[in-house]
Amino acid sequence: MSSGKVRGAAATKEALIAAFLRLVAERGVSAVSVRDVAAAAGVNHGLVHRHFGSKDGLVRAALARSAERVHADARPGLSARSFAVLRENPLLPVVVARTCLDGPRDLLKLAAPPPARLAELVAPMRRLLAALGLDVDAHVANALGSAALLGWFVFRPLFEKGYGLPKKADKEVERLVAALDRLLSTPPHRP
Repeated sequence: MSSGKVRGAAATKEALIAAFLRLVAERGVSAVSVRDVAAAAGVNHGLVHRHFGSKDGLVRAALARSAERVHADARPGLSARSFAVLRENPLLPVVVARTCLDGPRDLLKLAAPPPARLAELVAPMRRLLAALGLDVDAHVANALGSAALLGWFVFRPLFEKGYGLPKKADKEVERLVAALDRLLSTPPHRP
């Protein structure tokens, strides 16, 4: 199946990844076939195998690309930037949620920040928790913050229907995550 367009390899790979993410957000990983992805991308299914080797290779590439988009910024206090990236790519948290629920769970490590980046993210959280006198593991606090960001997009229909979200809800969240970033980037005051 071809849409008649001639694409380069990079454009074809991007089209396949984008189609895969759309389909997984709707159906889950196990319910999406290579042929489904190729049809949605408007290419022959053999191109999935050419570019990714297999469905598993496509899944890995899509999750890695998604994580790369979210975790690409090397600045500390990345909450506001992560929120902006997720708002621009609302399928990313849905795909992560579907993978958590439906599997394959062994691929979830691809959606997480690389270990060095995670250490950079947790360090300011650790300092803030200590300054506040809270005996809470910084990894737990960071995971809770990440869950809140992902959940904002995954559960948005519920929040809109049942929680009376104002029209400016995203602006409010932007203000909150910007405030969190300021807290995390400000050295704690010592008495």
